[in-house]
Amino acid sequence: MSKVATVAFKECREDVFAVRGMGLYLTASLVLSAFGLLLVGNTELSLLDNAQAVYMMAGIILALAALIAVVRGSDGFAGERDRETLEALLISPASGEDLALGKLTALMVSWLLLYLLAVPYLWAVGSAGQNLSAALLYLFLAGTILMTIFGALVLSLSARVKSFKSAMSAGLILFLFAAAPVALGPSLRQSFIGRVLDWLNPFAVAMNMLDAVIIDSQTGPGRQLLPLMILAGYVAVAVWILWLSSRRIEL
Repeated sequence: MSKVATVAFKECREDVFAVRGMGLYLTASLVLSAFGLLLVGNTELSLLDNAQAVYMMAGIILALAALIAVVRGSDGFAGERDRETLEALLISPASGEDLALGKLTALMVSWLLLYLLAVPYLWAVGSAGQNLSAALLYLFLAGTILMTIFGALVLSLSARVKSFKSAMSAGLILFLFAAAPVALGPSLRQSFIGRVLDWLNPFAVAMNMLDAVIIDSQTGPGRQLLPLMILAGYVAVAVWILWLSSRRIEL
């Protein structure tokens, strides 16, 4: 087994079987259940167009994925430092790049588990409508990309700061900054500045892509090429930053 696979297996085992990791998925399940019941049971919200309900649920799933990336990424190196287990990792045969890639791979497994957990909720609110298959496909792509971006950036912070609390605080600020433009009203986002902020924000790019696919039925393979290319650029930058940060990890 390679060094990266060994680190990823260790992280996945802690993520799936540890109480801390199970708590994240239990919380995500409770959040999805609450919003699912709200969309189905609330009199006003139940009258929403089926595509709009699927879009809202997809946005919640992406937000949960970003939050899990922040929590798990903050714990990646800063948590090991707080628990005084980072030194044992650094003196192992695995290099800093191996550790970073292994922890990032484990975050992808976390996203896969969250996605599998979320599919029944999406099916419950959108099985009677259109574009559900396309929504599931593009949600998986968008979630994988956002998990990579947020995971790599927060792992980079975790490798540099001295405590889990500091890494978590910085990660949450990053998440709030990324999600802020999405909370703007449609009229503000249609302005020139709003459009620029949308394209500069990977979370907003992903949400706009899902909007085009789910609500506007732009499901053709080439229709979403531009947002996917922009998101791929963000992935490249985030992974490059993580590579630079992991070359020298200090206790």
